[in-house]
Amino acid sequence: MNRPSTRNYVPRETIDEIRNRSDIVEVISECGIALRPAGRDFKALCPFHTEKTPSFTVSVQKQIFYCFGCQTGGNVITFVKEHEGKSFIETIEWLAGRLNIALPNQDARESADRKRVTNLEDLNRFAVEYYHRQLLTEGASAPARQYLKHRGVQPKTLRSFQLGYAKSGRRELVKAATDKGFTTQQLIDVGLIKDEDRGPQDRFWNRILFPIQNERGAPVGFGGRALSEEHQPKYLNSPATVLYDKSKILYNLDKARQTIYKQQRVLLVEGYMDVLMLYQSGVENVVASSGTSLSEDHARLLKRFAPEVVIVYDGDASGFQAAQRGLLRLLTEDLRVRIALLPTGEDPDSFTRQHGVDAFTELIDKSINLIEFQIQSAIQSQDIHRIDVKTQIVKEVTETLLNLKNRVERSEYIKYAARDLHVDERVLWGELRDAGLKETSVSRPMPQNKAVQQKLSARAQIEHQLVEALIQNPALIPYVKSQFDCQHFTEPRFAKAAQLLWEASTNDDSEGIDIQALISECPDENLSAFISSALLRKAPAPNLQARVDGCLKKLRNFHLQDLEQRVRSHALAEGADEMETLEQLVKLSNERRALRGRGVQDTHDENLNEEGVDNGF
Repeated sequence: MNRPSTRNYVPRETIDEIRNRSDIVEVISECGIALRPAGRDFKALCPFHTEKTPSFTVSVQKQIFYCFGCQTGGNVITFVKEHEGKSFIETIEWLAGRLNIALPNQDARESADRKRVTNLEDLNRFAVEYYHRQLLTEGASAPARQYLKHRGVQPKTLRSFQLGYAKSGRRELVKAATDKGFTTQQLIDVGLIKDEDRGPQDRFWNRILFPIQNERGAPVGFGGRALSEEHQPKYLNSPATVLYDKSKILYNLDKARQTIYKQQRVLLVEGYMDVLMLYQSGVENVVASSGTSLSEDHARLLKRFAPEVVIVYDGDASGFQAAQRGLLRLLTEDLRVRIALLPTGEDPDSFTRQHGVDAFTELIDKSINLIEFQIQSAIQSQDIHRIDVKTQIVKEVTETLLNLKNRVERSEYIKYAARDLHVDERVLWGELRDAGLKETSVSRPMPQNKAVQQKLSARAQIEHQLVEALIQNPALIPYVKSQFDCQHFTEPRFAKAAQLLWEASTNDDSEGIDIQALISECPDENLSAFISSALLRKAPAPNLQARVDGCLKKLRNFHLQDLEQRVRSHALAEGADEMETLEQLVKLSNERRALRGRGVQDTHDENLNEEGVDNGF
């Protein structure tokens, strides 16, 4: 039974401290985004949509981000929420953990759990350093060093990946760790030892050790490679612990994430040595599933960093099967999947050592799409002309096609499959319909902020300028609030922004609005993006008070026109008294003329076409 969570509230001052201490450039970089300096700001390819020219801007001074391509924006909290797929509370906890800030609302149980996890991470770091030192300095590790040298692992790679060695003794780590103050129970909890009848025993002995980190570089477990054939299994991983879940961890993602993002492609291999040798050869966008089949968590993790996955598994039957098991999980995350077919008996490590990195790169560039892979693997292993075999292949291909999100991609793959399997395209479409494919599920509507933008009307442009000016100078909000009702905005997106500002402001507290807090707590991601874009304006008006006054005059004029139209419509519909209607219209007309006389048609209009453009949310 799950214990009810108490993590439903964090004090505002704590949130402010976490936000103020979390440098947005550092956090975004740690999340795998390759930022490049651009004057006082930073730029990158947007992680929220596909683009070739960087339009994602990060302001160091204002601590906000905004994409001028897809209109996604916010501060460090909203970035982590959107990019990492976390809730608000999870985001605050993640950022607090990064800064080692204790959340005051944590009860004693939660505080104890957090301290326990921290201690286990410290124990893993100690073990990484201990085993690494054993490999580099101990005479008993000579066979391990010789093995790595024989496999072509260079000293720089050995140190970069902090490879280690566990000696043949069964209580080496037990003694070293307990001498440092760690407890036997902690060693058991982190999976480094086993509590057997004859007492605590090291889990790893006479093995080369590969430290396993999570995507942020924190050590969570180990993979051990036996040095003798008698020592089985050949590869032994840490057991599942509070830190390590193999279905959620990809080996080398911490080192590869920047290159993966820059190249917009990730190479997925099976083993530790495959990763080491490719990385050492300059192929840095490579991760491994550590011998386990791909999980949904793996697929979601990869989706955060790149839109395309190239599966590079061993060129044998088990490699084919392993690749096929992961296909559908990747497709359900809308990832592009390609397969690099290695020669039979080869793995990425052996292929690169024998043929060189250029040959491997060429092989990756020639990787085939998933439908080709399924059909080719079936042809290699079975008689494609047999009816029962063809029926089974059509069933497997249909399952794959059903998981594709893109309508054009699905249509093209159907043509390819029909041609190579010698079946009618209508048969495949029929199988898809029988499997549950609906026309409405073929394509997904774009979110509102990603949709094609429409040119704003003259009135909407003025509403936009007014709201933008208030975001840039919140001290003006009480002034505007006293003269203009936010319900009079006609563009819904600007009305929502104005209402948010109105609600955050009090007439006696003109300086008290925290725009960053509004961004963090805004439930509408499009609205927070709009606020961010307003803050990132390169050249705000030199006199925002004059800008606001000009906008108010124009909007009052539009509002009076609305009232005139309403009076006319009411008179026509209800047969109102003509003299009363005329008096109302004259009064409204005089008010509009008075506005014009006070300079509503001023130089303010000259800026509309330049600044009141497609900046909707």
